[in-house]
Amino acid sequence: MSRKFRQWVDQYQDEAWTLARYLLKDASEAEDATQEAFVKLWKHRENVDPERIKPWLMKVTRNTCMDRLRRRRDEVEFQEYQTADDHGPMAGLHQTELGGWLKQAISSLKEPYRTLVILRDIYQHSYDEVANATELSLSQVKVYLHRARKQLREQLAEVRP
Repeated sequence: MSRKFRQWVDQYQDEAWTLARYLLKDASEAEDATQEAFVKLWKHRENVDPERIKPWLMKVTRNTCMDRLRRRRDEVEFQEYQTADDHGPMAGLHQTELGGWLKQAISSLKEPYRTLVILRDIYQHSYDEVANATELSLSQVKVYLHRARKQLREQLAEVRP
């Protein structure tokens, strides 16, 4: 395995896994989807601009997850979100009650709102990077993020003491 590819895996695997985890709501399936995205990166490593690896990988990860969700929807209804998640880069967030509510609220968002919140608000990607990863226009990203944040505020207002 090339040293550069190994560096990309080390640098982006947690972020790709977390995106997949939020989208698929299943840790094991998120690992599979993340691995599949990295296999695609390996196959296309010569054709991907090294400056654009991260957006390319996030886009491929999201598309891989969407394909899996379509297949899953054909087989069975979506499973309940499991709030217990004691590994991965977001583990610390789950320690607080508010963190649990926030995670549940984000998970309840419909696509593409969920992906937009994860990429922009959790990972702090630029609007341009988010637009590229989701194949939406910049104005669509801004409008959808506004709507997603409004939904989150409404949901969290209901649980606030």
